[in-house]
Amino acid sequence: MQAEYKILIKTDALIRMITHVLKFGNEALDENVEVMGLCIGQIDETNNQILLHNIHPVQHGSIGFTREDIELFNQLNKDYQEKGMKLVGWYTSRPGWGLDFTDITIQNHKLFQTAKNPQGFIIIFDHTLMGKENGFGFEIYSLKDFNISNEIREVSYEIEVPDSLHFFKWVQKFMEDSQKVSPVIIAELKEQNARELQEIPLPEEDRVEVKVKDYSDQVDIMAGIHNGSLKLSEIIGETYQNQLNTWVSDMTQGSLKGTELIRGSLNQLKIAVSDGLKNVQIFFNTTFAEISGLFKKNITEYINSRVAGVKELKNEISTILEEIIEESKKRIDKNIQSNFTLINEVTKSLRTRFENTTALNSKMTSMVTQLSSIVSEAESEVKNIKSNI
Repeated sequence: MQAEYKILIKTDALIRMITHVLKFGNEALDENVEVMGLCIGQIDETNNQILLHNIHPVQHGSIGFTREDIELFNQLNKDYQEKGMKLVGWYTSRPGWGLDFTDITIQNHKLFQTAKNPQGFIIIFDHTLMGKENGFGFEIYSLKDFNISNEIREVSYEIEVPDSLHFFKWVQKFMEDSQKVSPVIIAELKEQNARELQEIPLPEEDRVEVKVKDYSDQVDIMAGIHNGSLKLSEIIGETYQNQLNTWVSDMTQGSLKGTELIRGSLNQLKIAVSDGLKNVQIFFNTTFAEISGLFKKNITEYINSRVAGVKELKNEISTILEEIIEESKKRIDKNIQSNFTLINEVTKSLRTRFENTTALNSKMTSMVTQLSSIVSEAESEVKNIKSNI
């Protein structure tokens, strides 16, 4: 069985995975589909830790791997090894299906957890669970011993806390991309690059009609991004939530009014984030401190309950042992007493037989003496008869 490793998820990797998942899974879409991507990082064998630095979105739709896919993964892994990193695992989404590590997914996972990468892991997302009991809507799994069984285990992880404006710059780019007629948001390795085609200029009167149609489509796009952003803001925390909701609302209106209002709302967001960054850091530190304290409290209560249970079990075992020993003593004493009685009876019987044998010997001795006397008398009579003749 392999040693258990803890995964440290960098902020960049987390937000890129969430972006990929929400692009193809949100409430505004007619159909939510699965996504799949690769996890790039480093393995710290000294501290039994895996550092997840980056991810590569690969595809969406039905998740299955061809020979060309495997060759692509191997080449990507080789390129990263030259930079001191490697392919450490993969991620996928199961929109609305839960976070179960299914048999089919396990078979696909065995392409990533191998003898060359025994710590390989999988991150399973379900965007419908974001903000609920599982706050980020994902779990991480691996196989306990991929060589002999499909027994799974959950992998512990830690998420790096954002400590700069980089997170908010990502939100800004996320929303800017969503304003395009064909939004990229995040590109996949296997995605066709149809967006590079140039549009043909239209006459002025036609251009107005097309703009109205494009803006209508854009409202649907913004509705999807708005819902996805709301999900994300619930996860990050209450401090982010107010700022993101206000900003997304401004952006939705801005997509109808013009790019100038959009740019203005972005600038306002930057100012608000800059002024409130310290409060955000305090919020995260306080939240993690509370979670850590609650975790320690629960662990302490669990250990105390286990200790009390062990003591109670020890007392029960001692009582049972004493009862068994006492019962065994009674049975042994009973058996010994029974055996002594039997021995006494046999001894008595032998004594009686011995006494009878002694009496019989006395009688036989007396009879032998009498016979000897009779024989002697008979011999005397025979001699007398001979002499008279």
